[in-house]
Amino acid sequence: MLTFLATILGYVLKFIYQMLSQAMNEPSLISFYAISIIIMTFLVKLITIPITLNTQKSSQQMSELSPEVEKLKKKYGYDQRVLQQKTQELYKEKGVSVMGCSSCLMLLIQFLILMALIRVIRDPAQFMFESKSEFESISKNFFWIKDLNQMDPLWFGLPLMTSLSQFAVSLFSMKTNKAQQNSQMGSMNTMLMVLPLAYYFVFRSMPAALPLYWTMSSVIEIIFRVIMYFFFSNHKERIKED
Repeated sequence: MLTFLATILGYVLKFIYQMLSQAMNEPSLISFYAISIIIMTFLVKLITIPITLNTQKSSQQMSELSPEVEKLKKKYGYDQRVLQQKTQELYKEKGVSVMGCSSCLMLLIQFLILMALIRVIRDPAQFMFESKSEFESISKNFFWIKDLNQMDPLWFGLPLMTSLSQFAVSLFSMKTNKAQQNSQMGSMNTMLMVLPLAYYFVFRSMPAALPLYWTMSSVIEIIFRVIMYFFFSNHKERIKED
């Protein structure tokens, strides 16, 4: 599975790199290699848009059902098993997918892509270029980083940006999932808050290309979630007016 993903990512990176090389002169501050990673990240996010859209839609639907859920809590709060059953029945009746609100699937996809990208970086001759020497001959700088295949030299560089951007994603996810504030979601929220801190220490020891990918992925995720949040909010207001 990872080898298959690495082959695809390597092909995409090589294709983007070659297109950039033929179309323009390479900037001094950011290499075509870095730009290729950023563009590839954007393409990956486009592919996962249906999942993100489903998640956002389910979150908005559950938020709209929050008053009815509160009524169920007052009526069946004495028995958590019954309350959970009644809540599930309400969601099923309204056509809301509880699984659609989980961030686990997106995290799984992200980690699979990350693992595949690690393979591409460790063995570019197999997945991206014809030989290792060809890969070593290209520029791999990104502003203050001379080589994206080496660790970020700054403690406040890309690993910290990765942590902060992922924290923003978690915060926005928690804000839009207020309707799910039960014991299960409470533990999920705790994990969402702890993960960004763990990301800093994990990415601190990895090649800088990896936190660059994850940071850009999180930034794109935030932008898309904000757009969809306002889209669904406006759609809800139009329905009320009608």
